[in-house]
Amino acid sequence: MPSTPPKIAILGAGPAGLTLASLLSASSTLINYTIFDLRLRPSPDTVNQPSGSLDLHQKSGLLALKGCRLYEKFEQLKAECGEEMKLSDKYGTLQYSDEGSNGQRPEIARNTLTQLLLDSIPSDSIKWEHKANSVSPAPGHAGKWCLNFASNPSSNKQPEPEIYDLIIGADGAWSKIRPPITNIKPHFSGIHCMTLTIPHLTATSPHLASLIGTGSYAACGDKKAIMTQRGSLDSARIYLMLSSPSETWLHDSGLDKMSAEELKKELLSSPQLFQTWGSELKDLVAAGCDAESLSLGPDDKIDMRPLYTLPPGHTWTHVPGLTLIGDAAHLMTPFAGEGVNASMLDALELSRAILGGGGLDEVVKGYEEGMFPRAKVVMEESWNNLGIIFAEDSPRGFVEFFKSHGPPPPSEQ
Repeated sequence: MPSTPPKIAILGAGPAGLTLASLLSASSTLINYTIFDLRLRPSPDTVNQPSGSLDLHQKSGLLALKGCRLYEKFEQLKAECGEEMKLSDKYGTLQYSDEGSNGQRPEIARNTLTQLLLDSIPSDSIKWEHKANSVSPAPGHAGKWCLNFASNPSSNKQPEPEIYDLIIGADGAWSKIRPPITNIKPHFSGIHCMTLTIPHLTATSPHLASLIGTGSYAACGDKKAIMTQRGSLDSARIYLMLSSPSETWLHDSGLDKMSAEELKKELLSSPQLFQTWGSELKDLVAAGCDAESLSLGPDDKIDMRPLYTLPPGHTWTHVPGLTLIGDAAHLMTPFAGEGVNASMLDALELSRAILGGGGLDEVVKGYEEGMFPRAKVVMEESWNNLGIIFAEDSPRGFVEFFKSHGPPPPSEQ
C-alpha cells in the first residue's frame, strides 16, 4: 500500500458495494473510499418492510460477514426467515420437503442485511442521489478515471466529475463501469418474473401459510413456477416465474399495463398462465394480487420484469483503474441462490487484495483472475437449475436435485 491511500470509488450500494465498504472500514488500514448510489438513503423503517430473503453460505456470504465483524449481529437477526424448503407440483401436491441446513445456510431478509451493512459504514462515506452517467479516462493521469454524474434530482445540480485511482462497478446488471472493460452484455434468460407480497399471511390466510411453510416454497409445472419466501411482518414474497422466448412478452401481451385486479383475472383464467393449476396455488396468486391492490397507488403496477444473465465463463482483459464485483461482474438468474453470496465473496477477495499491499493495479488484476473461475462455477449452476425448473417434466428433475443435494427426509435421518 502506498504512503498515500488510493482514492477509490464504489458505484452501487447493494450487497456487493456495501460489503466491500464494510470490509474496508473494519480494517486498521486507512482507505480513502466513497460509495455512490442513485437512490435516496433508505429510511430506518425500510428494514421492517417485507423483502425477499437470502440464504448466506459458510464459505462466501457468512465468511464475508465475519470479515466485516458483523457475524454476531447477524446471528441475532436471522430468525425472521426460516430454512424450511417445500416443493410441490402444479396441483400443490407436496413432492419434497426438508427442515433446512441446520444453520449451515441461514436466511436473512434482504432489507435487514442492507441495514446491517449500512450501520457498519460511516454515513459520510456514502453519497446518495448520485447517478453515474459514465466513466472516462482522466486526461494526463494514466490509469486513472473520471466518474461523471447526472444532475441530482433533489438539488437539480450536476456533481462535478471526480478523478479516482480505482473505480469499482458494484452497480448491477446494467453497470456503467462494464462497457469500458468489456463489450459483453446481459442477455434475456427466457424467464419473466412477477413479484407479489402478502403481509400478515398467517392471520389473513392460514391455509396458505400452511401450504408454503415457514421458509421457501416452490411449485413447478408447464414451464412455469410459483416460488415464495417468508419474511418480516409474517409476510410472504411470491415470485411468479413465466417462461417465454420473447424478451418483450410482458409488454406485447399487455400484462405490464394491467391493474392488480385485471392481472389476477388474467393469471387465473388463461390456459397459458395458471388456469389449470391447483386451487390452493390459485388462491395464493389471488391473495397476492389482492394484497398488491391494497398497497399500490392508483397509477402503480405490479412489479414484473424479464430476467437477464451474463454468459457463464465470460472474462475480460484487465483495464487499469477499473474493476467489477457482484452482478456487474457475473449477473446470473436466481435459481442457485448464489448471486448475493458470490457478490459478498467478491467483496471479501477484493478487500483482501487492496489491503494486502502491492501495486493497486497488480492486486486488482489478481482479484479478477481468481474471480473468473469461481464465478463460472456458480453461473453454470444457476443456468443448469433454470433448465431443470422449467423443463417439460418439472418438478421431477427439481425433486431429484433436492434429494441429491439437500438433507434427507426425516424418515431417512
